[in-house]
Amino acid sequence: MGTGEVASTGIQAVMDSAIVTYLIKIVGAIIVIFILLMVSKVLAKIISKKIVKTTTEGNKHADKIEKLVHDIVFYVLVIFSFFVGFEIVGFNVGLIIWGISFGVGLAFKEILGNMIAGIMIMYTKEFKLGDIVEITADQVYFGRIEEITIRYTIIRTLDLRQVVLPNILLISTPIKTFSSEDLVKLTAVFGVHYNSNIEQVLQVVTQTINALPYVKEKENTKTFVSSFADSYIEIKSFFYFDPKCGMIPEIALWEINNAMNTAFIQYKIEVPFNTLTVNFESNQDKAKIEANIAPTANQPIA
Repeated sequence: MGTGEVASTGIQAVMDSAIVTYLIKIVGAIIVIFILLMVSKVLAKIISKKIVKTTTEGNKHADKIEKLVHDIVFYVLVIFSFFVGFEIVGFNVGLIIWGISFGVGLAFKEILGNMIAGIMIMYTKEFKLGDIVEITADQVYFGRIEEITIRYTIIRTLDLRQVVLPNILLISTPIKTFSSEDLVKLTAVFGVHYNSNIEQVLQVVTQTINALPYVKEKENTKTFVSSFADSYIEIKSFFYFDPKCGMIPEIALWEINNAMNTAFIQYKIEVPFNTLTVNFESNQDKAKIEANIAPTANQPIA
């Protein structure tokens, strides 16, 4: 056997050995990733139960919060598991991260954005399950937050429909919360006849509103004349509403209007129709108009 053949055989042996070693690393990495995935699932379950048990005791949404925490922990551990596998094989994790960030970022921009937004929502706790919110997006969504997942949030609107909103929308658009605060300032508007006793009207409106149990800080309820419309005097009342009473503001305002209608009837406060009043300079002018529009004796009334 010549020198060249010996050298060729040695190189082939080294290459075969390198391939075998690399294959062993790949198999080892797959086994490690599989084991880490199993561990990740168990850890995610244990961590989520622990967090929920210590922070949401007695919360009726505890099961949904647990699911959200489980998903966040599990996905983070899954990413870590794959990075460990890449290190075992010998890949440059930094380069892999850059490649994943660029390639996956282009392909799954919205999915990743929603997942990151879900983590931010869970961490910041600016709003939570059960909160009543108003979200201004392509239209105004008003309802109660029913579920928060890693990718989307479900809102139950007033007409009992479910609206599924991507999480990235919730961190990039204005949101009003109505149940996270201790008090919310609401406005009720009414119209009364020009012949009404305004002092009496203001007193009746204030008393009726303050009699309701979800109206708080009753001493700060303010009722006043806001404007003089064509056929009525507009009355406004500012008051503080308890958003944690279990009732949404729209239903509370409906109850207030209903109670105010009963009070107006009781105190004989007239609520006018939207009418047009015509005044004549003299009775002669009025008689001329009536003569022109009144039906003749032989003409039937339509």
